[in-house]
Amino acid sequence: MKENIQVYGLGFLLIIGGFLLANQFVKPSPPRTITIATGSQSGAYYAYAQDYKKRLAAKGVELNIISTSGSIDNIQRLKKQEVDLAFVQSGTGQFDYAEDKEDSPLVSLASLYYEPLWLFMPTSKAVFKTTDLKGKRVSIGTEGSGTRALVKVLLENNGINSSNTELFEVDGDEGAKRLIEGELDYAFVVASMNAPLIQSLLTNNDIAPFDFERAKAYTRRYRFLSSVELPRGVIDFSRDIPQKDINLLSAAATLVANKDIHPALVALLMQILDDAHSEGGVLEEPGQFPSEHFVDFPLDSSAQRYFDYGPPLLQRYLPFWVAVLVDQLKVFLIPLLALMIPLMKILPPIYRWRVRSRIYRWYRDLRGIESRVSDNTDRDSLVKLLAQLVDLQEEVTMQPAPLSYTEELYQLRSHIALVSEKLYAQMQEQLEEGLPEAN
Repeated sequence: MKENIQVYGLGFLLIIGGFLLANQFVKPSPPRTITIATGSQSGAYYAYAQDYKKRLAAKGVELNIISTSGSIDNIQRLKKQEVDLAFVQSGTGQFDYAEDKEDSPLVSLASLYYEPLWLFMPTSKAVFKTTDLKGKRVSIGTEGSGTRALVKVLLENNGINSSNTELFEVDGDEGAKRLIEGELDYAFVVASMNAPLIQSLLTNNDIAPFDFERAKAYTRRYRFLSSVELPRGVIDFSRDIPQKDINLLSAAATLVANKDIHPALVALLMQILDDAHSEGGVLEEPGQFPSEHFVDFPLDSSAQRYFDYGPPLLQRYLPFWVAVLVDQLKVFLIPLLALMIPLMKILPPIYRWRVRSRIYRWYRDLRGIESRVSDNTDRDSLVKLLAQLVDLQEEVTMQPAPLSYTEELYQLRSHIALVSEKLYAQMQEQLEEGLPEAN
């Protein structure tokens, strides 16, 4: 039993050491709570975040939602690591005052859907060229928003700036309100067509969307933009809204993260994005999004693998947290296999050697006693040898041994008995020699 503990205990310690070494290469488990920066609570970003929250909760991950002023603000929050994820309007990361994308600590996960640039105007003040906005009252979005960043660039390309036009930095809701009340002439908004604000403006008979007839020209200048078409009647067939095909200039909504985001979490998020956006919409074809295109920051490597090969094998068939656990445990198979296979071959011989070495030692002691029995005729010496032999016999008798070695122990005990007989015979002979002869 003692040999079992010593030999196999050593093997166990070696395996534990291998596990500890392998543990240095195991990524920690993904967090169970993450935070996302959206935009205003009336926007599509916030609505989609609520949808993600429900989907992630079903997978055991909690999503905290923070409402912000927009894409520029979101980038800064990501940079400060105040949030883990953020919606960012495509192109925002390319503006001079945003984080340089080559040195950025941020990565893109995917683009999600088209996010058109809308220019709304009263039907009584309809214009057909962007340059006609010069000298008018125009809302361009708030400081820190993607709308303001994009609109300022496009207006400057048309010779429009704050020196020749009244530019109001207000959000979409406030801009729409002032437009309807006549306090503004025109209002820019970047938002999904599904946003409640956009739907309300498109169905307002007194408000009309601007037709960007030069949309394709802008896409040649700014590759992060796309030209999309809003078909006639698609909003309301009975009222024929819109009453003609409308050309729209569109950015894309993208999901951005810190570059140290956990790979398993990225794989889960990609599945959530796929479920939420793959069906498409009025402006998007089914399967067009989520996409690896239209992103400003380098695509995360785990996201790229998802686009190339789909979900990780384990996450296809196992619940998320079970898949994470199995993925971590597979790293331990390396030391387990590397140590268990040779140990299975080495430990049994070592154990046999340990048991037999003890038996051989007893035989050595027994042989030493036997040799001294023949060499000693002194009665006191024989008594001492007898005491040694009794001690040896007790030690052998008390020693537990596996069944496979029982035969060898019984042979040893029989040999001890032979030496005992020889010793007793020697003592008897000496005893008889010491008696007086009979008369």
